[in-house]
Amino acid sequence: MMYGRAKVILSMAIWGSVGIFARYSNLSGLKLAFYRVLLGSLIFLVLYTFKDPGWVKKAFSEIKPKVHLVFLLGAVLGLNWVFFFSAVLYTDIAKATLIYYLAPIIVVMFSAIFLREEITTRRIILISMALLGAFIIGTQGGISLKSKDFLGMIFAFLGALFYASVTILGRYLRDIKSSYLTFFQLFFATLILFPLVEAFEGLAISLYSLSVVGIIAVVHTSFALLIYMDGLKEVEANEVALLSYIDPLSAVIYALVIFGEVPTIRTIIGGSLILLASLLDLKSR
Repeated sequence: MMYGRAKVILSMAIWGSVGIFARYSNLSGLKLAFYRVLLGSLIFLVLYTFKDPGWVKKAFSEIKPKVHLVFLLGAVLGLNWVFFFSAVLYTDIAKATLIYYLAPIIVVMFSAIFLREEITTRRIILISMALLGAFIIGTQGGISLKSKDFLGMIFAFLGALFYASVTILGRYLRDIKSSYLTFFQLFFATLILFPLVEAFEGLAISLYSLSVVGIIAVVHTSFALLIYMDGLKEVEANEVALLSYIDPLSAVIYALVIFGEVPTIRTIIGGSLILLASLLDLKSR
């Protein structure tokens, strides 16, 4: 159990640092997301076909009955990363990450709408609490689309919407083997983002930027995902959910230490409301 818990903690600490690497990549959110899913899918392809040359064919056979949903999952996954990376490039990492962490609460709202799950008075209160936290963070610098800081927080909120969509779609695809699902969602995300990058920015990338994206693809996408999936086998789901708070909290600490980004009082208050709402909802399950 302790070994599994350590894997989950390590994966969360790694994911919390992705915003730092995004800043150092010198790429836009769109281009960074594209190269992340491209390299991530190539890594999975090489690893699994090396073990089994017929792996891709087997993987596609399993996802084929639900290929439309897997394709949609790839789309929302890719857009989720586009908006999150754009957010950390436009505003403070603490603001971006904490607003992005509205995703668990948005999942509750989406579950009520799309999965017809019951939404209790308690959950309505928690949703209101989280949205109030986002409002406190988002309005501290004024509301203006001309403000880079405000746009960053809008991007973070859009990222949270798409991240919540990933979770909801994942519930319809539980019967598909995780390695198959991970590869094809990365592959489909690559197909979807490719024309956007080509049309708006071009595919040119420096060796330095490619090396940073390579670290994100190998460490944050492949390695962290693999140890996280291993950890899930040994740790209870509720404990994994609690340990997931290491992700946003470590992101705030990294930004403070590396970039000297000190969260404002309003960011701390708003972020606390968002995380507390998510935590209380978890405790009520």
